[in-house]
Amino acid sequence: MSLDTIIATNVQVTACDEDVPKWSFHAKRAEIKTGDRVRVYSPTLRVKDVPIFYLPYASVSIKQRDRASGFLTPTFGGSGAKGFRVSSAYYQTLGRSADVTLRSDLYTSRGVGIGADVRTRANSRSYFNLGFYAVKDRVLGPKADAAHPDQGGSSFYVEGVHYFPNGFIAAADVNITSNLAFRQVFSDNIQQAISPEERSQVFVNKDHGDYSFNFLARTQVTSLPTSRIRIRELPGITIEKRASPLSFLKKLPVYFSFEAGAEGVSRKESVDDLLAFRSEVGGDPIISPSLVQRLDFHPRVALPLSFAGFSVTATAARRVTFYSNSMDQANRSVLSRNLTRGYGEFELDVRPPALAKDFHHRNGVFFFRHVIEPYITYRKISGINEFDRIIRFDYNDAIADTNEIEFGISNRFFTRRSTENVSSAAVRATSAGEQTPLSSQPYEAITITVRGKYFFDRFFGGALKPGRRNQFYPINTLSGFSYGGIPRRFSPLNVEARYRPRRDVFVDLRTDLDTRDGGLRALSTTFGINRALVQAFQSFYYTRAIELVPSLARFADLRGNEPGTLRGSQWSPSIFLGDRERGLFGGASLFFDFQTRPGRGSGSLISSTVTLGYTWDCCAIAVQNYTFNVGVRKENRLLFSFRLNGIGTFGTEQFGQRFR
Repeated sequence: MSLDTIIATNVQVTACDEDVPKWSFHAKRAEIKTGDRVRVYSPTLRVKDVPIFYLPYASVSIKQRDRASGFLTPTFGGSGAKGFRVSSAYYQTLGRSADVTLRSDLYTSRGVGIGADVRTRANSRSYFNLGFYAVKDRVLGPKADAAHPDQGGSSFYVEGVHYFPNGFIAAADVNITSNLAFRQVFSDNIQQAISPEERSQVFVNKDHGDYSFNFLARTQVTSLPTSRIRIRELPGITIEKRASPLSFLKKLPVYFSFEAGAEGVSRKESVDDLLAFRSEVGGDPIISPSLVQRLDFHPRVALPLSFAGFSVTATAARRVTFYSNSMDQANRSVLSRNLTRGYGEFELDVRPPALAKDFHHRNGVFFFRHVIEPYITYRKISGINEFDRIIRFDYNDAIADTNEIEFGISNRFFTRRSTENVSSAAVRATSAGEQTPLSSQPYEAITITVRGKYFFDRFFGGALKPGRRNQFYPINTLSGFSYGGIPRRFSPLNVEARYRPRRDVFVDLRTDLDTRDGGLRALSTTFGINRALVQAFQSFYYTRAIELVPSLARFADLRGNEPGTLRGSQWSPSIFLGDRERGLFGGASLFFDFQTRPGRGSGSLISSTVTLGYTWDCCAIAVQNYTFNVGVRKENRLLFSFRLNGIGTFGTEQFGQRFR
């Protein structure tokens, strides 16, 4: 019709090369705008020349750029709890560096959901995304009643990082949900559904020489069985000076650093059953003023010395923190009385000379090197006499007196590996006749570290309350699992082991061993392999409810165990085989919780995703089964995807799941 317009009749559109293509669109008429798009009128999709379904109209972009506006192919699936789900979306480009996606969901047994996602990029490193999703529940299916509660709601998110030309960096990670039930029922991510925490924060940073300026606005909501705890920091301004030598002490390498902050913080505890909360906690919920002023100054000096192979670093610091409000622990009420906390700290870190030995094969070829690195650290914090009067906002407020020694030993096993930039054919002969790459370097394949602590003050200046869970600095630095329910001289022994024979394979193991009876307290392990046709990952953890020895039985909780210790076990394996772009592929991702939880039944499987598909040269088909069984949510959803090369995907838009 013109230089850039072609009208074709009785057309067959396909991306396959066979005489009888695997898929094709047949239409009476098509209008082709070269370099723009193809408009097909009344097309029929055929598979191996067999008609499948009819469309009144289709528009396919053939622009050189990948991004083009238009309606996305619909997605649909089935869920026993929410009924049949139909999703549709419209994608609109906003120039070369921004776009917006408008989407809607129809749950045939629940209601209607709408949402939008906006993505922008200011430059190669900066991006800013935001979006929302809302569900009007109980519009379809059973009406709201005691057996069918209205769990609708809304969520809003913002995420982004921006690098300014003047050196400022701004980051945002905001997640706001109207209620916990909405997040549990309508979230497609298992971690979002089961996590008790929801955090939102905005951070601004500027570095200048040795100094760093930071601005933080943060909100954290933690939902517990009996209460909801909301902590806000609006705003917080801190200035940090990194360690630098004092110029007037020329003969001694003394380094000076400090942290200073001015923050407005608040804490609010909301409860559903006040009597049950008082019985469990022993007081009323904490509700602080909307803005508690917290001023903090923390200077520090360090003196590193080296002699005879020893490395010794002495650090001394003083910290002063002002609070405009304080606590009355008798009834857990907040008083309008200011409080100034001041304490001193001293740390002496000693690193003896490392011991090393090389091991060789019988023919003299190098095998591995074993390096032993011991260390011992003495730490003393003194002067915190008002621990019970401090309102707990974050880790800065949970600091107690201590007089302790931390000790440990690391075993490192090194092998030789060539650098990635050197061809494997470039080798040299060593004096022992060994063939090694021209460019090689030590590679740490195995690391095993054992460490523990000895406490001179078992009660940490009165901060540790026997018979209840205690979690504060410094007993929260050795392990991720609590051990502060009873006074003790020795902490549990913490063992960390990592095996990484090559870049795409790793195994990590962490465990806590009780020093009183030698029993296992907690264990966590992760494994991963990430290769071209095989991806497998797993994480597992196990914790014990520790039974106390008779001499400590008076400190037991209501279950007769050490306070803060719970029996728990979770396992999350996943595997994916094949190539999504060629041949048969599939995988499974499972999440097990072996601890009995109310409302979940006797099954241990919390979530699963099973995928199976096949990719040809011009199309692909895949099926996915997705299950949830957590708390108020039990569902089984079946999804499918049919991709036509050059056309798009029918079925779920973002098919599959991260397998890491």
